[in-house]
Amino acid sequence: MGEPDEPAEAFARRVLAARDRVADRFADMDPGDLLLILECLLRPPGSGRRFILHEVRPGVHVP
Repeated sequence: MGEPDEPAEAFARRVLAARDRVADRFADMDPGDLLLILECLLRPPGSGRRFILHEVRPGVHVP
């Protein structure tokens, strides 16, 4: 206790805090998908941020 956080632990807390802030707005979204999207958005540039979207019908994409 009192030691600096490991970068991965600090990042995980940022992702979970972001989820807590927006989860109500995306109640229909699978919670795992929401975490994946937030994780990708919060990664620093150049760290391999990627989204894989599937087109379920023309103009409608889902993770």
